[in-house]
Amino acid sequence: MNENVLDDYISLLASKGFRLSDGDLHFVDFGRHYTDASEPQVKIALEVTLIKQLSFDGSYFIAILESLVSENITSKKKAYELLDRLQTNNERKQTCTVG
Repeated sequence: MNENVLDDYISLLASKGFRLSDGDLHFVDFGRHYTDASEPQVKIALEVTLIKQLSFDGSYFIAILESLVSENITSKKKAYELLDRLQTNNERKQTCTVG
């Protein structure tokens, strides 16, 4: 796989008018090292974050990235399957009543 997956994606975003701040880019790099994620995993986590949050949200990005790394997910399809599963589990927890 292309070694510059993340750089290419960030360039694509910029070409479409969406620019991440220097702070956001540093946080993305921090997240990559913090989770020991691959470039494709970071790219997927960034893409999912931007689509779901409509802007860069560092805590959401890290949570997604940690999930991708812990599940060893490197494809967008599997990432969205994981998100659907997590959302379903979260909705079940919210509908449970106590006692």
